[in-house]
Order: sequence, then structure tokens, then C-alpha cells
Amino acid sequence: MSVYKRRDRKKKPWIFEYKVEKDGRPLARKKSFATQKEAKFAAANFIVEHGGTVILDDDITFVDYFETWVETYKLPNISDNTLTKYATSRNTIKKYFKSTKVKDITRTTYQQFINWYIDDKKGHQHSKQSVEKLHSHASQCLESAVIDKLLTENPLVKVTLGDTDGKTEEEKFLETDEFEKLRDYCNQNANYNRLSLAMVQFAIYTGCRVSEIMAITWDDIDEKKNTVHINKSFNYHTWKPERDEENNIIWADKETVFLPTKNHEIRTLDVSPVLIASVHELIQHQKINAINNPYHLVFCQPQDTPPTDNAVNGALKRAMDNTGIVRPGFTFHGLRHSHGSYLISKGIDMKYVSKRLGHKSLAITLKIYTHVLDSLKKQEAEKAVNVL
Repeated sequence: MSVYKRRDRKKKPWIFEYKVEKDGRPLARKKSFATQKEAKFAAANFIVEHGGTVILDDDITFVDYFETWVETYKLPNISDNTLTKYATSRNTIKKYFKSTKVKDITRTTYQQFINWYIDDKKGHQHSKQSVEKLHSHASQCLESAVIDKLLTENPLVKVTLGDTDGKTEEEKFLETDEFEKLRDYCNQNANYNRLSLAMVQFAIYTGCRVSEIMAITWDDIDEKKNTVHINKSFNYHTWKPERDEENNIIWADKETVFLPTKNHEIRTLDVSPVLIASVHELIQHQKINAINNPYHLVFCQPQDTPPTDNAVNGALKRAMDNTGIVRPGFTFHGLRHSHGSYLISKGIDMKYVSKRLGHKSLAITLKIYTHVLDSLKKQEAEKAVNVL
């Protein structure tokens, strides 16, 4: 069972191909759709709506089976945001297992996969929470493979997930002087020729998630009020744009390109005039050069989409190297944590910080910034001793 696009068709180019069993024989069938989304929904609802039996190839790869499993059993019942998490797991499975067949997955090979994901010995480590999320997706899929008789036994018996508690404070947060040093560097060097660095600058001033920054459009910026409207995220996990014969991006519809924010919250942030001036320069450059940008994305590359997650992490690392900031394991998402930490250390109310970051509850903010509160508590205790 698969979904693919026929490039020789203009009308209903998306094909849902599947097999049904009739009189003991597998028969191939195809259906055509105008959009990929329609084709995927047809694939996901195939068993329930049509009463067919999917004939699975005994040599199907782990990643192909994972895609089929998600489309069949998960897609009809999950939100777009949750789908991006399954897409992340799919990419991780593909990266490690490549063309490994489902039937070749053993308890040992699966444990080696988990060990690699915990720490690949090349500088990439994942927290216990991330490991548990990946294992949840992969294990459900492999349990389904047992039911489908692609595996003779469950390879998940007594698999251990390690005890990595997540990143240290050093890997999550910048100190106040480091935060200010990085901010000043971005203010001096970020421009339309260094778009990834401009996204680093935006994260420093707003604490936004990378997908929210990618999705910022011209009309989200209010230059008179010095505000930024955060109302959507960019679907970089599951939307992989195609190109025409001249290598131009073929932009999908808004519902495909954009998703709601993580917690479906919409917020308006007051920001520094310095950031507004930088964003103004980016927008003016786009208008003058008339790049292929139908949704008016602020951080849109010429003839391309916004810089990738890898690109902005690379720009952040170079900026930190240039400013002498040594923080092994620090990533772009750490700018979000550092933004909140910096505000709290400057005496900004915790409730305001929680709302500004778009946290689901104040409890989440308190949990993330416990170390900052403990430090402030110690400072207040010292003040109390000094005045008594």
C-alpha cells in the first residue's frame, strides 16, 4: 500500500495504490486524488471503509511499514501537530535502519537502535523523555507487525531505555552575560544575506519556537506598535515541497504549509525596536527583489523555503564560536529557555513570562526555570540577612 505522485498528470496526480484479496488472490487497485492529503486519508481509512485486506509484502522495510501503520491506524485520529511527532520518529527510524526489513528486526538490533538514539557517540544525545516518545511510536508499530505476522515474536521484550535525565542546565541556558553578548553579535551581523542568523536574533528577542519563527509573515509584524503576532507554525516536519522544471518551489495550500502553534495559543509579543528594524530590512529586501514567496514569509530564502532547523543550529554555533561562548550541546531551542531565564533574572513576573512563551500552564514554566528561582531565592535571602 502506498501513496505517490504521478508527474505526468495535471488532474488528480496523487495515487493511492493498494491490494485486496479476492478468491484467495491478491489484486492490485489504484485510486486518484487531487491532493496528497486526500490520498493519504483514503489510505488511512481503507481497511475500515472498504473492508479490504491489505496484502503486506514480507520484505517490506521497517520505515515503509511504519509509514503504512501511521497512515492506517493513526492518521484518522490525530492532530496535525501530533502527526509531526510521528514524522520525526519516522525520520529517525529511516536514518538508522535505512533499508532494513521488518522481519529482520530482533531484540538485539532494536536495543542497539535505542542505545544509538540515546547517544550516537558523535555529539548527539537525547533525553529520557525523547527516548520514551520514540520507543512508544516504534514499539506500537512493531507490535502491529507481530499481529500482521511479519514478525514471529515481539522484539521488545525487556528492552531498556537508559536513564538519561535530559540536558543539563549548561546545555539548556545561557548565562546573562553570554545571552547579552550573543544578542549584540546578532544585532551587528544579522541581515538578509545571513537569514539563519536573523532567525537566531528573532529567537533571542521573542523566545519563539523555531517552527513559529519560520511561519512569521509580513502582516504579523506591527512596526508602529513594536509587536509581533504569533499565530501559526511552519509545517517543516511533514511538508516536503516539490519544484517545477525551473527549480522553483511549488507552494502547497495554506492548510498544508501552516499548522497551529504547539498549544494552539495565539499571542502578541512586545519586542525591541532593534528587532523591528531588522525585520523591516528583511521585508523590504523581499519586496524589492520579488522572490517566490506567496505567503509573505519574513524568513524566506530566495527560491526556497525558510532556513532549516539544521541551518539555524549551524548559524547559532558559528555565532557562539565567534563570541567565545562555549556551551557543548546547546541548540537553537536553548535560546527559548535562555529568553525566559534572562527575563526572570531581570525581575520580570513569572506569569508574564509563561504567557509570553506560550506555555500551557504556569506549572510548566515553574518546572523549567526552577534553577533561576532557586538563585533568586538565595539572592533575596542574602539581602534579608544584610538588612537585619
